[in-house]
Amino acid sequence: MIRSLRVVSGGQHAARLRQLRRFAGPVPPWYPDTRPVAGPIRDVGEIVWRAAGLVSRFGELLMATAATLRHDAACPLVSARQLAWGARYRPSPSAEHVTLRLPLNRRLARRTWMCLPGLPGPGTAIAEVPSTATAMEQQIWRGIHEGAHLDHLSMVARLRHPPGRPLAPSPGEFGAGLLVAESYAMAVEMLAAVECILAGEGHAVWQLGAGLIERATRLPGGANPAAEFADLPTLAEVYLLGPLDVLSGGPVSAVLPAGLLTSLHERWRAACAAYPPAAAFAAGAAELVARADPLV
Repeated sequence: MIRSLRVVSGGQHAARLRQLRRFAGPVPPWYPDTRPVAGPIRDVGEIVWRAAGLVSRFGELLMATAATLRHDAACPLVSARQLAWGARYRPSPSAEHVTLRLPLNRRLARRTWMCLPGLPGPGTAIAEVPSTATAMEQQIWRGIHEGAHLDHLSMVARLRHPPGRPLAPSPGEFGAGLLVAESYAMAVEMLAAVECILAGEGHAVWQLGAGLIERATRLPGGANPAAEFADLPTLAEVYLLGPLDVLSGGPVSAVLPAGLLTSLHERWRAACAAYPPAAAFAAGAAELVARADPLV
């Protein structure tokens, strides 16, 4: 794919890509180098900055609420334990994945969820890799966010299972499909944050709130010029507007499997009814989505 797209300079992401490529032998001469991405990075629109503000304020509310709740100890740094903890907060939990151990650290293995050929069932897999994150950071990342990705991949695979049609790679792993996948996973994070409040899990609520605030700092042109997605405006936007679109029944919802969406919306409505600040957040989200351009 990189060769066909003729990407010459990859900016801050190229060093990681080159390190990964070395596992398959010498890096080809046409691989992108670490020079800054050629040309100006496009600005994000005013509606995206409004989404960032809405998500940040919700994250701050979550963190303040967390201070009033109990703080349980985090799960052990074991993928299966973390995914099992998160299953109660994911609206369509699956347990059909295969766990793989990879000799990579978390910085190199940024996306650890995937579909692989030759596996049974939906072909979903999750890589267990060493991480420098705190135990609770890793518990939320694995148990909620990456777990939601596995749920999504599993559902897509079941819908695409006719004989002769390969399960891997999944359309939810790349391109526009990845944008939809991240929109869904972030929507599940927002639902989980409210459900963790209702369950009294303050430590998890605090981490989920901090995660929402961090996503709002990734936009190009923000206060952090070295932000992870400073040169990936579309992806940065999707982490903010995408979940608002999904929770509001916007255009992204139309391309998600109906089974995923129905369960998510039912639980989101129940969470908003039980926790009024979430209902206010949902109203603000719906207003922004109605004014935004389609993401996919």
